[in-house]
Amino acid sequence: MQRLLIILITIIALMPRIAFAQESKQDFNAVDKAEYYHNIAQNSENIDSVMHFALLSLQHGEKDNYILRASNFYLVSKSLYMQNRSKEALGFSLRALDCNLKTGDKSEIAKNYILIAKCYHDLNNGDSIFYYFDLALDIYTQLHDTANLAYTYQSIGSVNVDLGFPQNARKYYLQALRIDSLSGNYLDLAFDYQNVAFIETELGNNQNALSYHNKAVRIFDTASTSDPYYIYIKYATYLGLASTYISYAFQTNHQKYADSAYLYIKKIGDYFTENGIYSSELYKSIYYARYLSFCNRDKEAVKILLESKHYLEEEEGVTMQTQFYHQLSESYEKLGDYKNAIENYKKMHEYSISLTNDSTMNVIAEFKAEQESKIQQAENSRLEADKTKLQTITTALVGGLILATLLVFFIVKALKTKHRANEQLSEVNKKVYRSITYAERIQRAALTPLKEIDRLFPENFVFYQPRDILSGDFYYAAQCGRYNVLVTADCTGHGIPGAFLSILGISALKEFCVTENDAANPGTILDRMRIFVKDTLVSSSGGSIGEGMDMTICSFDTESMQMRYATANQTAFLVRRGEVLKLKGDTMPVGRYVVEKEHFTTFIQPIEKGDMIYCYSDGITDQPGGERVNTHNRELDDIIGRKFSTKSLIDFIRANYYRPTETQCKLLNKTMTEWRNGRPLIDDMTMVGIKI
Repeated sequence: MQRLLIILITIIALMPRIAFAQESKQDFNAVDKAEYYHNIAQNSENIDSVMHFALLSLQHGEKDNYILRASNFYLVSKSLYMQNRSKEALGFSLRALDCNLKTGDKSEIAKNYILIAKCYHDLNNGDSIFYYFDLALDIYTQLHDTANLAYTYQSIGSVNVDLGFPQNARKYYLQALRIDSLSGNYLDLAFDYQNVAFIETELGNNQNALSYHNKAVRIFDTASTSDPYYIYIKYATYLGLASTYISYAFQTNHQKYADSAYLYIKKIGDYFTENGIYSSELYKSIYYARYLSFCNRDKEAVKILLESKHYLEEEEGVTMQTQFYHQLSESYEKLGDYKNAIENYKKMHEYSISLTNDSTMNVIAEFKAEQESKIQQAENSRLEADKTKLQTITTALVGGLILATLLVFFIVKALKTKHRANEQLSEVNKKVYRSITYAERIQRAALTPLKEIDRLFPENFVFYQPRDILSGDFYYAAQCGRYNVLVTADCTGHGIPGAFLSILGISALKEFCVTENDAANPGTILDRMRIFVKDTLVSSSGGSIGEGMDMTICSFDTESMQMRYATANQTAFLVRRGEVLKLKGDTMPVGRYVVEKEHFTTFIQPIEKGDMIYCYSDGITDQPGGERVNTHNRELDDIIGRKFSTKSLIDFIRANYYRPTETQCKLLNKTMTEWRNGRPLIDDMTMVGIKI
């Protein structure tokens, strides 16, 4: 929603206001040109022009003019973000941040943090989204910048909406509303009312939604503005009211609410189509079709929807697709056209499934809510400052004398207590470390001995590097009749939790992978593993813990020169005469999954002498590294970096597959160490290579 509003402002004024003729006649030096181009970029209303002139300014500007460079990098990043090129935008925004950190401009730093968070949101990097929002909130709280605090809370609310967490979104939208109401920013306050109303509708609280929508409308109808941004918000509020009224009409079966919905649909008129806002126009058509259906005019409803369907092809919103096909299905059903009703219901069901994204389910739970109290604390501090100086000074003097006396006493006591506590903590740490080290010995003992792997696969290497002392990755090898079996697995988590799951997985494999028939059907082994994991990882309350593992099972038959294999959300490669082949497999893990197939698939792959098989965990491809940005903040430096990526791994394999396996292992270790460039491991890393 936030991005749609920003893009709208740019689309409304597409005609550039740039007069750049006769540039060659002006005698500018490089510094003047840099400033000149920068001013054009700042004042341009066309995204492409902003980016073009900002890049020209960077080309002519001085390398040590960090203020100008930061502004240009930010302008390019924002333009790329608005063009849905978030990966490229992130790179420029990080470079802008680097310059801002050198100048120390906190407001600009916070502005970049917000853009970086939005880029990470588009790139589905959950942890980084809220890390950067958190940093921005810290700065704006320190600066008492209420306008940008409200904007940041709005942005966090919008991210929560996209992630499917309306309750959390409501909390942040209300925080923004409170700030704007205190600041007297009425148009922004109207926008806050609309955001909260949208969430209340999502939560099924139609009466509350109507109340907030009407508050927004009252502001927009009384506060005139020529700003395209707020004009759009006004019409979006009309659209929200139409949606809420028609939902309320179906809920209460009262015609008056349906008529109110129709009234606001008519107030919108052709605004959305005239301004090229086709997604909102499509929503208007959906709500109008719902109104017609409520009035039992479903033939007209179907006609309206089909006439608007071309807008649907230009949009990618899953929620929009779901609502469109749901309404079309209902209208066809009421008309008795069950064939079309079922066909559109299937389409609706397909889109509704894709709304669930299990990779984001734990993101919000990990976000610290400490920032909610910070704005309140800042407001309380400002109120305290309004008290008389005499009372403050008197209280401070009297209290200071008392506190000074007590402070000396407590410092001496605290130092003694801290010394004893440090000694106790040191002893506890030693015991914990000894326990973890002993647990590592147990885990290592559970893994297949390297000598046994050498016996089954004479030419092999095992690259095994836990993030912590204990690991959530494991490998397993066994002989089952004529098959030599190799398993690589990556359990949820790392450290102690991952180690528990790995021991569980190894124990289950020793039960499920025993006979020649077992080895001939690795897909069946994964089926049994999945049932075992689901039945075992259930909490005492009966709920699923939701953990599991990714796994690859390869069974080699050197007599028939076949490899029978199955994969669970992992990738494996076969290299033959320099050609790297990605092996087919299932993308669902061993455990609970949103869309599960009934069985894992067993694939049969012919093998030849000299083939190399590589099985690995995603800790390798996900590891950040490369050149450091050098933000002068070690923690931030460790976070910023590109992933090693599957492409880089393929390049490594293609360049080294022909070498002895022992050499390949050493080179992989060297490559990953250099790639990390001093950064810590973010996950366990495992790769097993087998030469036929």
